[in-house]
Parts: sequence; C-alpha cells; structure tokens
Amino acid sequence: MSTIILSIGSNTFARTNIDKAKRMLAFLFPCIVFSEAVLTEPEDSKIAFLYRNVLAKAETEMSQNEVLEKIKQTEHAVGRSPRDKFLGRVIIDIDLIKYRDRILRPEDFRKDYIQKLLISLPPLEDIREIGPMP
Repeated sequence: MSTIILSIGSNTFARTNIDKAKRMLAFLFPCIVFSEAVLTEPEDSKIAFLYRNVLAKAETEMSQNEVLEKIKQTEHAVGRSPRDKFLGRVIIDIDLIKYRDRILRPEDFRKDYIQKLLISLPPLEDIREIGPMP
C-alpha cells in the first residue's frame, strides 16, 4: 500500500469544481482525507483570479503511473481543457506531489500554503475507523 499526497486547485467556479474532483477522487481512493481549503494569489501576473487549494492524502495499490493517469482522467471529467490555461482559467488542477516517501514536486511541496495544508490533513486512521466516504 502506497501513501500519496495530491494538490488540488482551481480558480474558476473553484468550490464547485473542487467538490466534483473530491467526489471522483473518493471513488478512486476509498481511503482518502482532505485538508481545509485556502485561497492563494496567482503566481502568474496574467491571471487575475484567486486560487482555491486543497490537499488530499490517500492510500492506494496503484503504481505512480496509474495514479497519474487517473488524475488526468479526473481533471478531464471535471472539465479541464488545454485552452483554459491560455485564457487564465484553471478549471481544476490535480498534481501528485508525493508518492510513498518520494516528493515528486519539491518546488510545490515547499510552498507555504502546502506546508500549512499538510498540517490540516486529518490522519488516514480516521477514515479507516469510520469507513470510506459514501
């Protein structure tokens, strides 16, 4: 069993799109927990909208490549398209930032808001005790 950490963000109908992604991810990863949400300023000056960000921690039997493929499918299902980024819209962005003990996106992992959200992630034991999300 591998523990993963996902970063989930959106700047367009963010609450709705993140909620959709969370439901889909809960289906893929029955043992998943989510952090609180925080708003962050865009790093790109061409983007005018604030981002809503959430972290997720889950356990999976999937390989790293399988997780990445499922994330891409989830982004597409929520409504992400290549054209949106050009327009400054991020319908949904899900990144695998940690797989097992390997930090896959160190520059993201070090960001202040990621460190804050890591602290707010509930332990996976909580979900194991009550069972998967309905």
